[in-house]
Amino acid sequence: MLESYLGDVEYLLREGLWSEAEPLALALPHICAALSHVDLGSSRERFLEWCEAWVRPSKADTSMSVPQAADLYRLAVEHGADLESPPGAAPVVPVRPLRQLRLRRLSRAAPARRRGALTELRDLHCEPTREACVALLGAVRRWYSDWAARDGTVQLNLARLAVLR
Repeated sequence: MLESYLGDVEYLLREGLWSEAEPLALALPHICAALSHVDLGSSRERFLEWCEAWVRPSKADTSMSVPQAADLYRLAVEHGADLESPPGAAPVVPVRPLRQLRLRRLSRAAPARRRGALTELRDLHCEPTREACVALLGAVRRWYSDWAARDGTVQLNLARLAVLR
């Protein structure tokens, strides 16, 4: 389910559909933060903590600058992903991003996708968007392979999302 979601974002980036790829990519920290907690909740703090822990430059691409966690959160808020809860309140469940993640599992097969490195995509007008999306995709893959694949809470939450109707 998560890999399908990431594949969709990569496909949109390769096709140059920045306005469609960016909100999906910017929802990834909320998705990962929510999957990491039993309550499936995310917040500004959890978003920032996740970004600070996992978003870093790729070893393969040292030329790419990595956006700061606060910049990613600002971009996410601009795309309607604000999950700010009042101080002391429980984190909010990111319903729309989790629904999008779940629906990727239910979607039909997409047309054949072009392969190629995302770092080869250069459009100066959309360079900050590309860098943010590529950084987030790499971070999610690192997070999943290094930690989430063996974390019981993440695996339980992914299973719960897979069976929801």
